[in-house]
Amino acid sequence: MIIIDLSKKKYLKLLLYSAAASIIVLLYYFFDAREERSLFPHCPFNTLTGLYCPGCGSQRVLTALLHGDVLGAMKFNVLAVAAIPFILYSSFVFMYNIFSEKKLQQKIFYSPAFVRIVLFTVVTFWILRNIPVYPFTMLAPHQ
Repeated sequence: MIIIDLSKKKYLKLLLYSAAASIIVLLYYFFDAREERSLFPHCPFNTLTGLYCPGCGSQRVLTALLHGDVLGAMKFNVLAVAAIPFILYSSFVFMYNIFSEKKLQQKIFYSPAFVRIVLFTVVTFWILRNIPVYPFTMLAPHQ
């Protein structure tokens, strides 16, 4: 029988999250999602409709960024690249809160104004990247 000391629970949590993140990073680094025949799934929305969802190209963004290709990543999904600072901030706060007695609040993410701005931005990006006219075609994922 395995007994986990509750004081050690936060270390187990950190270990599990770190292991999961490491596995994902290694998968996207060594199995290039930018290749046409990659092991990663294609977007079901794009497969069914032929249109791009707001997340189309995000897997290729991750692979490109892991290989240091920021400009290439922006060609796949500029919105996903723009979201990275928010994701890193949220990850930092999450990890900090595991170990700290004084918890940091991510008030910005729970603000109604922030939610509206994100929703408006995502929906607008979704619509604009599917308009088949220059300059909107630049928002569609491409090689």
